[in-house]
Amino acid sequence: MSLRIPLPTILCALLAACAPLLQAAFPTLALKPVVLQQIHSPTNITYSPDGTGRLFVCDQLGKIHIIQGGMLLPTPFLNIANPGNSAGNTGPGPVIGVGTGYTERGLLGMAFHPGFADSMSPGYRRFYIYYSAPASTPTANPSTPQDHVSVLAEYQVSTSNPNLADPATARVLLSFGQPQSNHNGGQLEFGPDGMLYIASGDGGSSNDNNAGHTGGTAATPRPTNNLGNSLDRTNFLSKILLITPLDPYGVGSLTYSFPSDYPFFSNPTPGLKKEIYAFGLRNPWRFSFDKRPGGTNRLFCGDVGQGRIEEINLVTSGGNYGWRYKEGHEFPTFSSGASTNPMADPGLGPYLEPIASYAHPGVTTAPPVLPQLGYSVTGGYIYRGADIPALQGKYVFGDYGTTSGATDGRIMGLEETAPLSGVFTLTQAIPLLGQSNPVVGRRILCLGEDENGEIYLGMKTKGGVLDLDGGFPSGSLYKIVRVDSHNASINSQIDNTIFSEDVDLSRDYSDGQGFLYAGRTGPNFGPYLRRALIAFDVAGELPAGSVIQSAQLRLRLNKLGPAAGGTTMSLHRLNQTWGEGNSVNPSDVGTGAPATANDATWNYRFFNTSLWSTPGGSFQATASATAIAASGLMTWGSNAAMIADVQGWLNSPASNAGWMLRGDESADTTACQFDSLQKRSTAPALNLAYQAPPPPTPFEEWLQLNYPAILVGQYVDPKGDDEGDGIYNLLEYAYATNPHAPESNAG
Repeated sequence: MSLRIPLPTILCALLAACAPLLQAAFPTLALKPVVLQQIHSPTNITYSPDGTGRLFVCDQLGKIHIIQGGMLLPTPFLNIANPGNSAGNTGPGPVIGVGTGYTERGLLGMAFHPGFADSMSPGYRRFYIYYSAPASTPTANPSTPQDHVSVLAEYQVSTSNPNLADPATARVLLSFGQPQSNHNGGQLEFGPDGMLYIASGDGGSSNDNNAGHTGGTAATPRPTNNLGNSLDRTNFLSKILLITPLDPYGVGSLTYSFPSDYPFFSNPTPGLKKEIYAFGLRNPWRFSFDKRPGGTNRLFCGDVGQGRIEEINLVTSGGNYGWRYKEGHEFPTFSSGASTNPMADPGLGPYLEPIASYAHPGVTTAPPVLPQLGYSVTGGYIYRGADIPALQGKYVFGDYGTTSGATDGRIMGLEETAPLSGVFTLTQAIPLLGQSNPVVGRRILCLGEDENGEIYLGMKTKGGVLDLDGGFPSGSLYKIVRVDSHNASINSQIDNTIFSEDVDLSRDYSDGQGFLYAGRTGPNFGPYLRRALIAFDVAGELPAGSVIQSAQLRLRLNKLGPAAGGTTMSLHRLNQTWGEGNSVNPSDVGTGAPATANDATWNYRFFNTSLWSTPGGSFQATASATAIAASGLMTWGSNAAMIADVQGWLNSPASNAGWMLRGDESADTTACQFDSLQKRSTAPALNLAYQAPPPPTPFEEWLQLNYPAILVGQYVDPKGDDEGDGIYNLLEYAYATNPHAPESNAG
């Protein structure tokens, strides 16, 4: 199927063959950190189509990194950073220099030829990059003024090392001047037709209406009705371009070709660029094809708006998306010295509408009224992986920043209402496990895919390219992973009873190994109070990062006090940790026994070294849950307070002091006896439902255990030998041994 067939023809053909689409909500997803604090500014994430599973990440300063086996290889695949950058960030060029400030220039895109792994293909070992070069770089398509030059170049991989590119093979295919520093596009991707698609921005500044923009001028007021670069098809700016990137002759001046069925091949307009696939875009930062098995082959593009509207477009052959005549669904009101009236229709329509759009925070829009969600659309991918079935066929995309100052990136989604209808519903914030969406403090620069179709996010905490965060690069890479639902029943880790008998501090009572008691005794003995303490090792039983969905405490009441029936038994979160010693009352009555070391008592939380801040235990006055006393199994919860208690213990294990169980302390003979961990037919149990991402791989677990201080994704040499016993790390992992301790039979 050619992408240059008009879209309605494709729709009619495929709609008849498609079964009805059952639309479902976006599932809760999790973000798994892959590489943290080792990349400055990830602008592109892609994979080599060769079965190696390698991920390639473009760092804006001019380096391409490989992630293999979950680790960032220490040597860049390609380093073309500027020699004038700060120490540690240099290279031989030709990428323009960058610093700690914000810029949209640098290494922006990368794509592997579809024949990359095929030794019989002319694309064997070839890949392509898009970068910003200094203004002095020669180009056949200069701009006046010229802030820098956008370059599309071909490289080949080293013949001796597949993890290194060969800089000597660099071949510039296409270059063109950019009048200002911003709006550079930069996405590269091969379509299902095997052609290379290239995104370029409108040249920068604002309104597509400055010097270097068709009809524009640096002086103010500026013209209102000029075309701008976006609608001018005689330049390469603000377009989706399309070429066959291989040198058609292997030598000579031609560096690429294009077939005669391109949309503007036969257009007689003087100077028209035949490489144009679509135009009228402002800054098509990231686009992607839905070209995997089960896909529709359509091209989805996030086009960054100006001051009001962000949009997602379905890009079609010859399509005109209306900038600068239109911004999203609206006709923009220009500023920066231009007329306050919208630009007159230049007569180049029809103008294709976006399939989804949203407004900037604080911006109200004419019908349709748009949600106010973000400042700069990132673009994304249709999910066609296998690991998250509930995400299949949905478009996942992001926005760079949703708050003032463009921080807190938002992850959103689109679902098509019927197959190939072109009508989509917007999910404003895909639910994320255990964290907010927008993602606080992280800008979303790009999304990408691995060889299996799983989706990744490139993010950063700082706005500047080389701006550090805590002394480390501020970029990060996360993988979108599924969330699994689980149930768990956890027996108490420790439980105890404290007694209010009026004795001196050296003779406090406890019953660390006996039954649990809660309530008030009768006048024949006291009356005194009993309070049960129960704690569960939540963090030891549940994987880190889990989110509690429900929490229920179950106890067996085996002896009901004469006045206890129908009274309230309340559960309170404890504020201080406490202990369980070896005290035990051999008569199994509720009088307790002298406390032993570390026992919890009425006065001590650890006998006899640490006092409670308040005698009788330090606990939250408001009950987390209540239940009515009755013989047999009793349950407390599930409710929001209990869920919050357990989630807090999971997130911060040091805060886990468990619960205190209190009976009716205002009336005599309300004390009840409960089974404990040691004295039981039914142990105290915490029944949980929770969600969690997939567990770490065995290798990740081995790294966490043996290299706890390294950064996430930091390289550990598989052939390294930390302890010098002659056993490589890879073998240490295979045999689950400690790489820091020599094995006795080594050698």
